Amino acid sequence: MEEVGVIDLGYNSIRLSVFQRLSPNSFRTVGSMKDFTRLGDGVDEGGEIKEERIVEAENVLSKFRSVLERRGVERVYPLGTSAFRLAKNGEEVAKRLSKSLGHEIQIIPGEEEGRLAALGSINSLPFTDGVVFELGGGSLELVYVKGREMGKVYHFPLGALRLTKVFKNEESIRKEVRNYLYTLPSWLPPTVVGSGGNVRSIGRFLMKMGGVKFRHVHGFQIPSSQIRSLNKTFWSMNEKEIGELPGIGQERAVTVKSAILVMEELLNLFDAPTLTISEFGMREGRVMKGEELSLSRLRDNWLEAFSNFMGIRPPFDLSLEAEKLTGSELAGVASFLAHVFMESGWEDPFSACYQYLLESLFPGFMKRDLAYVALICRGVTKKLRKKDFTKLGIEGKVEKVSEISKVVKTVNKRYPLGVF
Repeated sequence: MEEVGVIDLGYNSIRLSVFQRLSPNSFRTVGSMKDFTRLGDGVDEGGEIKEERIVEAENVLSKFRSVLERRGVERVYPLGTSAFRLAKNGEEVAKRLSKSLGHEIQIIPGEEEGRLAALGSINSLPFTDGVVFELGGGSLELVYVKGREMGKVYHFPLGALRLTKVFKNEESIRKEVRNYLYTLPSWLPPTVVGSGGNVRSIGRFLMKMGGVKFRHVHGFQIPSSQIRSLNKTFWSMNEKEIGELPGIGQERAVTVKSAILVMEELLNLFDAPTLTISEFGMREGRVMKGEELSLSRLRDNWLEAFSNFMGIRPPFDLSLEAEKLTGSELAGVASFLAHVFMESGWEDPFSACYQYLLESLFPGFMKRDLAYVALICRGVTKKLRKKDFTKLGIEGKVEKVSEISKVVKTVNKRYPLGVF
């Protein structure tokens, strides 16, 4: 399996992600490193990337280079975004930093940044029509998606750090945001999907405050009313207070107030009931083949990737039987995952399934669906209680899920080890 490195040289931070490519459109994240270098500080008025920021970035990229060389990663995609596009010396700095990294940095247009970010979300979340946005430090990219195909990419200078630095209060930021967003074509999409560091941080905060025990926020959906309420709360707090909140941190405290204001304005504009968070964005989109997966192929793609990584042949007959007997596609998914863990040698494959889903980022599903899959697995070996549902941030009938768990247990017993 080939390892691929993607480096996002952003307005606010520089981040390296190393992926193990499992197929053209699936991968496993091996690890990541990040540093808040703030290359975009001061470039908005036609300025230059500052020397002290360049030196700091050189040091960061030298560390990244060492990591990549130690791992033997040869395929590396360094992508320069809004700071390089805006700065007078953007191309010069890109060449200088390329020497520190040992790979040529590509300055990508805003439209390409938006296309890659949208691809990462489309190929990891089950929605058909909607708007996908990525909110960075220097810019906002937004794509209309219909029938799981990308339309026009819109690119605006509405990054969270830029807004924080250029405008001094909530009213002026909101006016700037509306000036750009209200130029968008009129549409009320059924789904709004957002990615970017601030978006993920806000999602983590709300999950922690709600007592939701998932480690990752991918596919987590936030009611618009909760975003509006949180926006008011954040703007009544100072940076130090915000930085002490769980899931936020001091680095994000600088930009999160501007970020959540942009999020609120987007949800208001599209009259969206919820915001779906994607942990996949530009970096993940760059690793993918470059085509949108159909909805019918999406889940199979990531289930196959998981089983291939575990070295187990996918037991699709078992999945189909569990689905047919229960009338639930999620029962088939639970059977599939539990069998993979059983074939891998786990003594209690159903508990392994439950814990894995809580701790790992599993693409192809909304968080609420993964919660039900996890509970179906848990219900095979444990008596389900109402608090188990609350812990995963969902509502449901304990008796119904418990009955599905019984069927899944029976079906899996009919497929012993080695049958595939």
